[in-house]
Amino acid sequence: MNKIIKFFIFTLIILINTNECFALSTGKIDKLIKNSQLNETSTISISVKNLENGNTEYEYNSKKYLHPASTLKIFTTYAALNVLGYDYTFKTGFYKDSNNNLYIKLGADPLLTTAQLNEAFSQLKTFSSFENLYFDDSIIDKKEFSTGWMWDDDVNPYTPKVSAYNLDKNIITATLVKNSDNIKIENNSQYPMTLINLMSLNNNKEYIEMNRYNWNTPEVTEISGSVMNTIKIAIPLSSMRRYFIYTIEKLLDTNNIKINSTLYASKITPNDATLIYEIKNPINLIIPEILQNSNNLMAETVFKLSGGKKYNSTASEQLAINNFNEFYNSIGIDTHNIIIKDGSGVSRNNLVYTDWITTALNKLYKLQEFKRYSEYMAQPGDGTLSKRLYDLRGEARLKTGSLSNVSGIIGYVKSKDGKTYSVAILIQNFTKPNSEIKTFEDDIIKLIYNQ
Repeated sequence: MNKIIKFFIFTLIILINTNECFALSTGKIDKLIKNSQLNETSTISISVKNLENGNTEYEYNSKKYLHPASTLKIFTTYAALNVLGYDYTFKTGFYKDSNNNLYIKLGADPLLTTAQLNEAFSQLKTFSSFENLYFDDSIIDKKEFSTGWMWDDDVNPYTPKVSAYNLDKNIITATLVKNSDNIKIENNSQYPMTLINLMSLNNNKEYIEMNRYNWNTPEVTEISGSVMNTIKIAIPLSSMRRYFIYTIEKLLDTNNIKINSTLYASKITPNDATLIYEIKNPINLIIPEILQNSNNLMAETVFKLSGGKKYNSTASEQLAINNFNEFYNSIGIDTHNIIIKDGSGVSRNNLVYTDWITTALNKLYKLQEFKRYSEYMAQPGDGTLSKRLYDLRGEARLKTGSLSNVSGIIGYVKSKDGKTYSVAILIQNFTKPNSEIKTFEDDIIKLIYNQ
C-alpha cells in the first residue's frame, strides 16, 4: 500500500512540476506583453496549443478578429494543392487549326518568361506564317486584383496583378543611376512604359515612392525620392495583356513569322486544333516561393486555378474560396466564422483569429499527407526568416506575414521539453518600425521554445 501511495505522490509531483514549468513560461509571456507599449496602443493576439492533445497552453485575445496577412498562405495554398496536386504542371500551349490559325492557350503560368516564349517561336518559325493569331485566355477570369486589395497596391512590386497573361513575374525593372548632379532613370525593358523622373538628390536619406493614375494615364509611372547609390527597382505592369502582346509582336518579328490577318483577338482553342508546341513549368518550383518567400503572384495564381479545376470552370476568386471552405469543413475545421477573400493574405477584408489558426494547424498536422507540405515551410534562416530565430533552426516551421501596420508569425515550434506546439501571433494597429514588432514576436517564440 505504501508503494502505491508513494507512486501516486511521485506522479503528482511530476505533473505539478510540469504545469509549473509551463506556467513559468506563460508568466514570462504575460510579463513581456505587459511591459510592452504595444499592449497599450495596439492589438496583440496569441494562441499556443499542444500539438499532441490539442490543449490550449496559452492564449491572449485569441478570439479577436484580425488580418492574417501572409500567414494565410499556409492554409490557402494547402487547400489549392489538395485539388491541383504536387504533379500539376502549368502549360502554355501553341495550337494550329485546319485553317492555319495559331492559338496560344494560356495557362496563367507565374513562371513563364520571355525567354521561354522566344524558344517556342524559334521552333514555330518552320511554319513561316499563320492566318490569324488568337489568345485563349479562358483559364482564369479578368479580375486582376482580389477583393480588399488597396488601389495603391498597383505600384507595389510585391503585389503585381494576376491574369491569364502572367509573364516575367508581371514586372519590369528600371535602374536609378545616381550621378553627381542628378539621378537618372533607365528602363531596362524594351517595353514602352513611361517613367516620370521626380527623383531628387538627398545624400542623407534613401527612399523611393511610385505613383500611377491608370484612370488618367495608363502605363505612366511617377518615381520620386532619393537613393544613395545606383540601384535597380521593380515596377509592376499596369496591363499584362498589353505587355504580353508587345512581347509576342517582338518575337514574331525576331523569328520572321508572319500573321496574315487578325492579331490578338481572344478565342477558345477548337477541340480539333493540333498542339504544335508546349511550354511546361512544374508547380513544385513555386511551393517554396509561396511558403518561404511569400510570393503573392504565385499564391494568388495557384489559389484561383484550384477553384477552376475543382469546379471545371473558368478560375475565379469565388470558386477558389468555395474550394477553401469545402476542404477545411470536410476535415472538421469550421470556416463559417472567418472571412477569406484571397489566396495571399493581401486583402484587407480577410479576418481570422489566432485560436482558429492553431486549431487548424493542429488538424492539418495530423493529416498523413501534410508531412510533405510542412517540409516546404520555412525554417529559421530561410526566406522571410533569413535573419530571424537562428537558434531554432531545425526546431520550428513557420510562416510570417506583413502588411502596413499588421504583422504575424504562425506555425510549429518544438520546445526543449520535447513537446511540439502550434503557435499563432498576430499584431495589428502599430506605428513602431516593423523590426521592433518582429523582435517582439521572436521573443515570444523563444519563450515557447525554452519550455
